[in-house]
Amino acid sequence: MSQLLQPLRKLPHVGDIRCHGLMVGIELVRNKTTKEPYPMKARIGHRVAAAARTRGLLIRPLGNIIVLLPPLSTSEKVLTRMVDILSDSIETLPAH
Repeated sequence: MSQLLQPLRKLPHVGDIRCHGLMVGIELVRNKTTKEPYPMKARIGHRVAAAARTRGLLIRPLGNIIVLLPPLSTSEKVLTRMVDILSDSIETLPAH
C-alpha cells in the first residue's frame, strides 16, 4: 500500500501520508512547505470525500485528514483503483 501511495506525496495539498499496513491517513495542507493546515471551516477533507464519492469511492474525512481503511482481502488491482480515485479527488482542490 505504501508503494501505491508514493505518487500522492507529490500532490501540492498532501502534507503527510501515514500508512500502517492498509490503514492510511492522508493529511491535507494549505501549504506543503510549511505544513500550514486548512482552517476547519474550509471542510477540505469533506470536499475530497465528496469528490471521491462521485467517482465511486467512499472515504472518511477526519477534519483535514483522509482515512482509507480497505478490507484486508482487497486485491492490488482494487487498491490501485482506490488510490487513483483518491489522487483525482485531491487534485480537484484549487491551486494556491
